[in-house]
Amino acid sequence: MLATAGVGNALASPAVSAALKYEIAPARQGLAFGSQQAGAPIGAVLAGLSLPAVAIPLGWRWAYVGVAGLALLAVANAPAHIPRPTHAERGRPPKGLTAVHAIGLTAFLASAASVGFVSFLVSYSVDRGIDQSAAGLLLAVVSASAAACRIALGALADRGGQEALRPVAAMFVVSAGAYLLLIAGEPALIVVAALMTGSFGWAWPGALNLAVVQLSPQAPAWAVGVMLAGLFAGAVVGPLTIGLLADRDHFAVAWILCSVFALLAAATVLAVRRAGYRS
Repeated sequence: MLATAGVGNALASPAVSAALKYEIAPARQGLAFGSQQAGAPIGAVLAGLSLPAVAIPLGWRWAYVGVAGLALLAVANAPAHIPRPTHAERGRPPKGLTAVHAIGLTAFLASAASVGFVSFLVSYSVDRGIDQSAAGLLLAVVSASAAACRIALGALADRGGQEALRPVAAMFVVSAGAYLLLIAGEPALIVVAALMTGSFGWAWPGALNLAVVQLSPQAPAWAVGVMLAGLFAGAVVGPLTIGLLADRDHFAVAWILCSVFALLAAATVLAVRRAGYRS
């Protein structure tokens, strides 16, 4: 069932991105893609809230029933028709091939760092003396911060003339420093590092989504598919790697590795920007 859900996500995400590309005015696409990508961390917050609100009083199965109901509601409200590119546009080769694949690499590196961090934030916090409830609340706050920053970053891209990648490299550098703060293992530093990572190191998907659509306007779904392939590959590699290190109590090495991933992601963004968004 989880594999089936993954297939659904793979089909829906590029399709929704293409719909936003054709339906939303260019001057508002940053906010649109930021809001779209805010859905994932908002979902994480709602999943956490479903435990005391639904799963404990009614049983865990009803939480899944509620989610299924939300999915059906989304299907019922999906637009019946989405404008498509003209025949002439479909005949053109996608633009920005090299840059799109470079952004896919950026997504892989950034996702390996951020998803690896988020996957082990609660267990690491508890291991270092933070109460379980407080650790769960910290994860919820980090997720909410990521959602808000994704929307804000999209709005900033609209105000800044649509260059979506302008602040992203600096954000990756800040998050790299935040990962290093975790090494000390002090509860106060863990909280600070987690909030920095949520605000900077986990706020980038909407910006990368907008960037690849700008790079390949004739084939936005393909471009988003390339970016998401990198993102989900990183979401597999990151937690697996951090988990292997955590099993051996090498959390310091794990956080250094996350920092390296973030710095490499910043380097790829700078390379794309220096190339001027060219293929």
